[in-house]
Amino acid sequence: MEVDRNDSQLYMDHVSNLSNDSIQPKTIYTGEIVTVDNDFAYVNIGTKTDGRVSLEEFENAPKVGDMVEVMLMNKRLLDGMYVFSIKAAKKEKSWQQFLKAIEGSNIIQGTVKQKSKNGFVVDCNGVQAFLPLTLAADVKGKSQNGHSTVYFKIKTIDRKKRSVLLSRKDFLDEEQKKIWDNLEANYKPGDVIRGKVTKFVDFGAFVDIGGIEALLHRNDISWRKVFKKKKILKIGEERDFVLLAINRAEGKIALGLKQLVPDPWLSVPEKYQPGNTIEGKIVTITNFGMFIEIEPGVEGYCSASDISWAKRTVNPKELYKKGDRIQSVVLSVDDENRKLLLGIKQLQPNPWETIEERFPVKSIHTRPIKKIVNFGMFVELEPDIDGLIHISDISWDENFKDIQSQYKEGQEIQFIILEINKEEQKIACGIKQLTKSPWEVIAEKYPPRTIVSGIVTGIVPFGMFVKIDGDTVEGLVHISEVSRKKIESVDTIYKVGDKVNAVVLGVDVDKKRLSLSIKHYEIMS
Repeated sequence: MEVDRNDSQLYMDHVSNLSNDSIQPKTIYTGEIVTVDNDFAYVNIGTKTDGRVSLEEFENAPKVGDMVEVMLMNKRLLDGMYVFSIKAAKKEKSWQQFLKAIEGSNIIQGTVKQKSKNGFVVDCNGVQAFLPLTLAADVKGKSQNGHSTVYFKIKTIDRKKRSVLLSRKDFLDEEQKKIWDNLEANYKPGDVIRGKVTKFVDFGAFVDIGGIEALLHRNDISWRKVFKKKKILKIGEERDFVLLAINRAEGKIALGLKQLVPDPWLSVPEKYQPGNTIEGKIVTITNFGMFIEIEPGVEGYCSASDISWAKRTVNPKELYKKGDRIQSVVLSVDDENRKLLLGIKQLQPNPWETIEERFPVKSIHTRPIKKIVNFGMFVELEPDIDGLIHISDISWDENFKDIQSQYKEGQEIQFIILEINKEEQKIACGIKQLTKSPWEVIAEKYPPRTIVSGIVTGIVPFGMFVKIDGDTVEGLVHISEVSRKKIESVDTIYKVGDKVNAVVLGVDVDKKRLSLSIKHYEIMS
């Protein structure tokens, strides 16, 4: 332990006052190195007898003339010399400095040196103190590289054993109390407070406000409904926040960022009325709709169903992209729930309102086939308005199934409008209805009271079927029309293959049924 020798007068006064009898063990003295050999440095402290210090105690090689502080270990001479110790002097001096440093205070600064099984060894300016794991608090997570200097509270000091017990936890608790006291004394909800963003979480961000961790909830970051917090905040950034709430009992503080500016929704009902046309920027787009920002902090929602009059199902992603500026119409404003509904299709008249004027039922049109599907085919009546020709309305042939064999997409065909459902935005069209059905022809060919002849083709409990000569159509003779006499079973009179004459009672076109009567033929005959 070298000593500055600038003040030589003080040193000489000190030397001249010492004698062999006056020096005491465990006392620190200042001396001069007078000789150095291979094992020891010899120090004179002003007594007749010199002392020696082992070279192992020196951090740097000693030189003759160096001034050092040493401690007399005991008054017993060894090899005719006192035994001095630099390390003991250092330790004693550190202890005395430690005691002086904590006069009137129980807070000390120390450097974490190493970790043991039950805690940490902390160097407090040369004094080795112990920090139990249970009182280590945040020191547990710090690196023990000899450079981590923090403050501790002294729990106990054993001056006899020169042992010190520290607590980081107690220090932090007291510091937190001071911070909370200061916070409550100087701030109230609604005040602006400075803070530093420390961490992002799913539900917001944490902010350090002078040593206390406060929560900035996601809902209090921006007046906008949809945003990315990392575009608004940055880790380590210091900025102003609004103090929303203080709950010391639970150790919670709520902050707000959006509250630094007025709530834009307060003026929405006055500025945006249903029916107004507005312009905005698409900020979020999905398969089901999109959010449109009409001013900072105010967004409206346009559902996919409000994009087109013609198409009931529209994927917004196929028509627009994020960042597009578009016009829309305000449909409704719910300022209580902060909901603004917008529509794009409402910018134009609803073409379905006048669809019957342009395509009256029973009107005939020629249009290209837009798409062929298993159940029929679609024809484009006008842009974005299609009509469906169901497979059952293509041909009078009930066995018709193969549409692709007779029709191709893009082929122009003639059809008739059958039905319009404006509510469901559906138009039914037909091809077969352009011509008379086979049963309409049969009805014209065989009016009531026409006499026909034919062959019995089938007998059933309720009558028999007769195929008319020279035609493919079959008629039904009900059991009540088989004979003028009441009969229980047709096969008692007729059998399949018999030749019969009958009178046409009528043709039911819808039910595709030709009714015959042998009984009336007999009466007419």
